[in-house]
Amino acid sequence: MSLFDPTHLLTTYGYIGVFIIVFLESGIFFALPGDSLLFTAGLLAATVGFNLYLLIPLIFVAGFLGGVAGYFIGVYIERLSRYTLFRRILKEEHMQRTEAFFDKHGALAIILGRFVPIIRTFAPIAAGVARMNMSRFLRYSLISSLLWSTIVTLLGYYLGQAFPQIKDYLSYFVVGIVIVSLLPIALEWWRERSSRSRTK
Repeated sequence: MSLFDPTHLLTTYGYIGVFIIVFLESGIFFALPGDSLLFTAGLLAATVGFNLYLLIPLIFVAGFLGGVAGYFIGVYIERLSRYTLFRRILKEEHMQRTEAFFDKHGALAIILGRFVPIIRTFAPIAAGVARMNMSRFLRYSLISSLLWSTIVTLLGYYLGQAFPQIKDYLSYFVVGIVIVSLLPIALEWWRERSSRSRTK
């Protein structure tokens, strides 16, 4: 499906597509490409002429605004839960996982969570549910958006410059990025499972 294929999305919808996907994935809808989209955007900036100096600010703004939208969804989540669409998107299991992550890492969850799929979407919502001080949330969200947009996009860009042929194997790298991004969730799940088995 084109929306889940970063290369097709970028070449078809360009900068507008990047903005919309990053905005939605940063605080509203988790089932969209995040890290892989940024990596691919950086790679294409190095190999086919995407403007890196436009991409990074665009991703930064979209990520920040998406997080702010997620925060307000969290604030008003009880009202929104009356609508079927939001009940399907805001699944209880994902909310619980994110709230546990948020409780464990505190405000740093906003920064750490930006680099973890699913957590990236639900951390701002959890912050809103927890009524985290808004100015504090905005401060951490600005930092996390800046770090995420810069680090992941530049990683793709510099790899594309160093190894131009990498674009021929992009699908493998995208899969690898998704796996690496999901490792923190898998490790946390394994630790929780191990601790529960020991207490039985």
